[in-house]
Amino acid sequence: MSLVSFSGAHRRLRPKSTTSTSFRKDVRVQRSVSALLPVKDAQATLNDSVQETLDWLADHAVQFELLIIDDGSTDATSEIAHELSRHYPQVRMISHRTPVGQEAAIRAGLGHSQGEVVVVCDRPHRYRVIAQRPPKPPAAPAASRPGRPNYLSRLKNVTPGG
Repeated sequence: MSLVSFSGAHRRLRPKSTTSTSFRKDVRVQRSVSALLPVKDAQATLNDSVQETLDWLADHAVQFELLIIDDGSTDATSEIAHELSRHYPQVRMISHRTPVGQEAAIRAGLGHSQGEVVVVCDRPHRYRVIAQRPPKPPAAPAASRPGRPNYLSRLKNVTPGG
């Protein structure tokens, strides 16, 4: 799954929340951003947390994704996260069957993230940058395998009917 550009479809009419972040409020990042949201037994607050995080990402990034990392919840957190990931193309879910702890959950999310900048939302309204990756270079065109002759180069010497 690739990073998704913001379409604005998730916004509700409500006042913006203030956030503590290392991004300036008036700057949109031109790099892709992955936000990690580690949760455990958060069925009552997960929908609001996802909405607030998507709002924050839409204000600060052109391309982004949100990874919800369920750390062995015993309530309906996993089901709610799954429904949110089906509803929003920007949201993906990682689920642990047994609790592994917040640090291990963040490491798992970091391993699955695709953004050039990775932030974690470990408290409400607080986003910390935990990783920055260089942009991926554009893919090079496929070349012939080394050590093998390029049979197509012989075709230019062949004339039709001769």
